[in-house]
Amino acid sequence: MRMIVLSTCLALLATACDVAHDLQQSQAKEKEKVEATELRDHIQQPIDRAKAANDPVIEADKKREKELEDAGG
Repeated sequence: MRMIVLSTCLALLATACDVAHDLQQSQAKEKEKVEATELRDHIQQPIDRAKAANDPVIEADKKREKELEDAGG
């Protein structure tokens, strides 16, 4: 009887360790994903600011080209 109880306890302990290990791995993967997203966002910010700063220039060029076309030139 003791052997059955002991083997059952060992099996439960092993299962609990597997679950804890899986949880740690999933948390580590989630942390990596968040860090990668933060890094990508940090890199993308200056690019977005540069594009936004250039938008009025591009719009002015398009407007000038349209005015030239409308004027027949």
